[in-house]
Amino acid sequence: MANQYNINEIIDKLYDAVSKNRLRGYFRTADSTEKIELFEKAFGVKLPYAYKLFLRNFDGGFIADDEADNLIVLGEFDEAENIRTRFLSIDEIIETYERMSMDKWNQPDWFEGFYPYIPFCITSEGEKLIFIDQSSQDEESKIFAAFHDAPASGWYVASESFTEFLNDFYNTGGNPDIYSGKSTESAEESIKHLNEKKSEKEDPLEIIKRRTAYLSIFPESAITYTERANAYFDSKQYEKALADFNKTLKLDPRMALTYYCRGEMFLSLNKARQALIDFDSACKLEPYEPLYIVGRADAFYALEKYAKALADCNLSLEMDNRDFSALSTRYKVYIALGETEKAKADEELLEELLTE
Repeated sequence: MANQYNINEIIDKLYDAVSKNRLRGYFRTADSTEKIELFEKAFGVKLPYAYKLFLRNFDGGFIADDEADNLIVLGEFDEAENIRTRFLSIDEIIETYERMSMDKWNQPDWFEGFYPYIPFCITSEGEKLIFIDQSSQDEESKIFAAFHDAPASGWYVASESFTEFLNDFYNTGGNPDIYSGKSTESAEESIKHLNEKKSEKEDPLEIIKRRTAYLSIFPESAITYTERANAYFDSKQYEKALADFNKTLKLDPRMALTYYCRGEMFLSLNKARQALIDFDSACKLEPYEPLYIVGRADAFYALEKYAKALADCNLSLEMDNRDFSALSTRYKVYIALGETEKAKADEELLEELLTE
């Protein structure tokens, strides 16, 4: 059905009607292609091609009716905007998508990919219209009505494509009928192929590109520097990794995970004393986190401080007596101390855990 429309012709008609005041359009100046691409890179998603063409002409906005125009005359532009179906600007999309993805809003528990629901429009009733991430599909995403915070399995198809939706938007003077959709396709069903594609492990260089794009939008995101640092570390770019770990801790000195990750890098580079300082910092911030305690034990082991390494392993195992990492490190400590019987007992337990 969507193929009967030509997106370029619809955009041209809308632009002409608004510029000549045949439609009372309130649209923002089109944003740059770079901003659109930055959003896609930062979040690992793709917008439908037809919608990107629209964004290059109109960066969000709406068409007013008489009631909205009266509000605008009274200086109530926000109120006018709220009573009309309106397109979000690319900045609003980024802000709304970020909030939704952080909350995993209506994302099923089984989904492991990048957050798949992209908001692009708010109806006159204040409800969201969304796309499905276009990353691994050729046809335009259907438009789903994500109404009343209902589960995604209950959303209905408001339009077969953005191209069709924009045609209805133009023909109805900015008041498209989003209740006429007949398709019962589930939004959750539509994201299964994305889960299969994106649950694969990302290459470190891909992570670096994605997190760099994200930092261009949110430069104060401390945790993102750590995520990029880990990717730099995995790709053996140690100086860049160190710079990003340091940047995180400058933004948030209480980020225990960053101390741990930086400690892991130092330990891998045979800088056990520096690693110990970082692991100890992580433990002081979160004293009951086994991951950090075992990290410190590994640093003590590398420094041949076996008694302290053993104490940390035991501390972790008090919280979970089947902690594989703690048992692995304690096994090495027992071997170094000549405690062969105890080492053998840990070895047997490790083998048991591997077979489970």
